[in-house]
Amino acid sequence: MAAIRPNPTLSEDLISEILVRVPVKSLICFQSVCKAWLSLIKHPAFVKSQLRHAITVETDQTLIINRCKGVESECSSEQEIVLLDVDSREIVADLRLPYSRGECNIRIVGSANGIVCFVDAVDFPKHETSIYLWNPAIRQSKLIPSYSDERLMGTWGFGYDPIDHDFKVVSIISPPFMSAHVYSANKNVWQKLSDPVDVRWNRDFDVCVKGFMCGFGTYGMMTFDLNKETLNSGIKLPAIFDDDEARITEFNNSVAVIISRNELDVYKTDWRLDQKIYVWMLDDDTCLSGGGVEASWTPMFSIDLVTPSVVILGYFNKRDLLLLISSDDYVWISCNSDRKEVKAVPLSVDMASHHYTRDGYKYRETLVSLAGFKQVN
Repeated sequence: MAAIRPNPTLSEDLISEILVRVPVKSLICFQSVCKAWLSLIKHPAFVKSQLRHAITVETDQTLIINRCKGVESECSSEQEIVLLDVDSREIVADLRLPYSRGECNIRIVGSANGIVCFVDAVDFPKHETSIYLWNPAIRQSKLIPSYSDERLMGTWGFGYDPIDHDFKVVSIISPPFMSAHVYSANKNVWQKLSDPVDVRWNRDFDVCVKGFMCGFGTYGMMTFDLNKETLNSGIKLPAIFDDDEARITEFNNSVAVIISRNELDVYKTDWRLDQKIYVWMLDDDTCLSGGGVEASWTPMFSIDLVTPSVVILGYFNKRDLLLLISSDDYVWISCNSDRKEVKAVPLSVDMASHHYTRDGYKYRETLVSLAGFKQVN
């Protein structure tokens, strides 16, 4: 009789290397396989490994988008938070907020390493603002403690500090206060900072790159150093603009600026305005921290549009730029930065339905859980 061969087994290290490559949704299910897998998947070291792998591989090109049905001026009570797959342009998930009254008060102010920050901006009749940190993938969230009785209306930002491994929220209070506060998830406290000198009212930070939140100030680009907790303003932009719609985005782990301009072509007999969208990339990130270093920009490409439009959202997927623009209707266009090609994006049924898009940020699924997180349905 032949000897019974033992069942093959894998080492814990090899199992961990395999599981770290599995989608988060599957990892949540795998926690029920056995106690050993539950302990492994919940271990902080595994959570960090999964995050590092997700950042390195960058296979999921996903945006988290806040939409309301109807137009901006007639926003209905129906609000949606959805995940958009950039490659297929399909809505891949309809997310349920951990808290909402169902009105169009919600503003997403940032997304970093799987954590999403959103605010419930107007809570009548007290005019209070509720601020949440939320990981949709593991369905956990926390309500950030309020730091004052002031109305929290104005400029918002959210990002990840890679030096102290901390998630931070920045709020710049509206006039007449004009004071800045920063919240640290590690410390679970707010700290009031010195008054900012260059803030464009009611305009959130657009993106967080290498620990610097970037947005438009009154006299140029402003940045907030999440580690040093300092505001740097008046950074030179590649072009002068007034009310033209502009966005700051990330390209190849650096900063890019998108500006739309209406330009009068005097050679045309109808004297019509031509619409152009210009894209520049920052040459050196040194200027983000201030210190008197002047910013320099390299033009990447420009886009000619048929009708005057404004840029609602700009997102680089490797070398392609996905733009959501608004003219008479909302239109998605894709621009290849190498071939300088521009084409309309085919819409899925869900995307084609008319929605007013309010916010959109790059999103990555992770297992990251913060102190104070609670499970939500």
